[in-house]
Amino acid sequence: MPGTALHSSTARSVPMEDRSKAELLHIPIRAGLSLHSTRSSIIGRGRREAASAASNPYYQQAVTDYNAGNFTEAAASFRLSAEQGHAESQYLLSMMYDAGQGLPQDDTQASYWERKAADQGHAYAQANLSFRYYTANDFAEAFAWCQRAAHSQLAWAQYNLGLMCRKGEGVAQNNTEAAHWYRLAATQNFPEAQQKLADLYYFGQGVPLSYATAAAWYRKAADLGNAEAQFQLGHLYAIGQGVEHDYVQSRYWIRQAALLGHEQAVRELKRREYRDP
Repeated sequence: MPGTALHSSTARSVPMEDRSKAELLHIPIRAGLSLHSTRSSIIGRGRREAASAASNPYYQQAVTDYNAGNFTEAAASFRLSAEQGHAESQYLLSMMYDAGQGLPQDDTQASYWERKAADQGHAYAQANLSFRYYTANDFAEAFAWCQRAAHSQLAWAQYNLGLMCRKGEGVAQNNTEAAHWYRLAATQNFPEAQQKLADLYYFGQGVPLSYATAAAWYRKAADLGNAEAQFQLGHLYAIGQGVEHDYVQSRYWIRQAALLGHEQAVRELKRREYRDP
């Protein structure tokens, strides 16, 4: 049924991407830290000796204190390490200032240490700095910093860069570029990017129109718990676009989205339960 419009959680008169700026993602500090985490390995090429946990006992102590819940002591050690040029410590100290964890909440200090880490090539700091510029409506700087983080293969930044390309924020609007960055994040199993890439395939924006490819990406995102993808996949099964018509599968995915609080899925599920025997 080529003429059937895909349902969206926003009014169909507005493209699905044209939502609030809050859609850009910002990742807060993790509950636990590791001296040899994947995230810690995404650190810039400069000052490698300072970025090594083994070379910085203050960082080692800070991680131990943080994981023990001694946030005041952790913040103090992170600061000593950060002052020695340790990029991960600078980044984590900025996050603690942001959260007011172990020290008073301070946006100025958070921004200062975040920038220090970003200047060393710390991808997460670059992505968070991008978010900070974005919320201040400085889209050009937001895009520039996000692009640096995206080139470090950070899926979260690749997704955000795709959003800005899609919306034309900080760069000329370009659906093909949006699809490129969504795909890079999607292939790293980033469900939000998978869902957005599916949207583009459904409408043929920046990529060839393909309901089957849209359904495949929705399915990947749905399997990872993305409520919007679950809702859209449910409707594809209901109308037989990109997949065989299957009412059981349609109801299953609508229900999964509803269980995650997807408002339109909740309403749709109630309508279906009223009709179903």
